[in-house]
Parts: sequence; structure tokens; C-alpha cells
Amino acid sequence: MERVICHGDLWSANLLWRENGAGDVHLAAMIDFQTANMGCPAGDLVRLFSTCLSGKERQRHWEELVEEFYGYLKEEVGNSRMPYTLEQLKESYKQFIPLGSFLVVTMIQPMYDTACKNPNEEQKKKIVEDINEKMECLLDDIIFYYERNLKLKREKQSKKECGISDCKF
Repeated sequence: MERVICHGDLWSANLLWRENGAGDVHLAAMIDFQTANMGCPAGDLVRLFSTCLSGKERQRHWEELVEEFYGYLKEEVGNSRMPYTLEQLKESYKQFIPLGSFLVVTMIQPMYDTACKNPNEEQKKKIVEDINEKMECLLDDIIFYYERNLKLKREKQSKKECGISDCKF
């Protein structure tokens, strides 16, 4: 998969939105490019989906969101060659999600701290429930995709040790 320019810290606080007169909301700007790099776009997508969506929404819709992103990219690229396939992007998402989710988990404690300062007990309870749901889904995905990726790595290594690409056991 070809490396492309990536934001490096793509989450809701680095996206600025503008509402037009008709009430439609459009992305006005992306900010804070100090971690921009040549890398894999799956890192940006994992961080964006993990921070902006509930855990269950992310788990249910990540694939269609990746497909939608790929469609937008294809439109922008036009007649130029795409730097990677949709399948490569989906696989890189699956490969990156354990690390990307872990990085988001480390940002959860400040969310709890902020929620606990809320004087409205009903709001506080709802916020903590939302944070817990996000945390549980992130941890589930860390374990699930880590085990999946480790299995694929071991299978690939076994085939390599066999010396043939279609080694069957």
C-alpha cells in the first residue's frame, strides 16, 4: 500500500464546521497539522471513528464509512491513479485498529474527570454511560483485532517457512 499524506491527529477537535443559511453543516477546515506525515490513511480513519462515534456505531458502520471515504477520495483523484485499493484500505484499518484504539483508550480518563465535575447528576450519569460504552467497545476491538492480526501473521510466517505460497496444513 502506497504511503500518502495523513493528518496524524484526526479527531473532532481538529475539525471545524460551518452551517450555511439552509441549515446544512459542511466541513470548513481541518486544523493542527503538526503530526502530519506520509503514512497509512487507516490511522486517521481509526482515530476519527473511535473518537467521534459511539462504540456500537463504529463497530456497525466502520466498513461502510471506509467505503464512503474511498469513494470521496476516488472523486478527488479523478483520472489519476489511486494510491491503494479499497481492499487494502479495509485491511489496513483492521491491522491498525488495535493500536489506534489503545491510543484512544489513553484519552478516556480526562473524559471521566470532566464528566465527574458536571453538577447535573442526570447528565453526568448519561455521559459516564456513553464513555463506558465507548471504552468497552474499544477494548473488545483491541482484543478481537489483535488476535485476528496475530493469527494472520502466524499463518503467513508458517507459509513462508514452508517455502511455498499456497502451503496447506
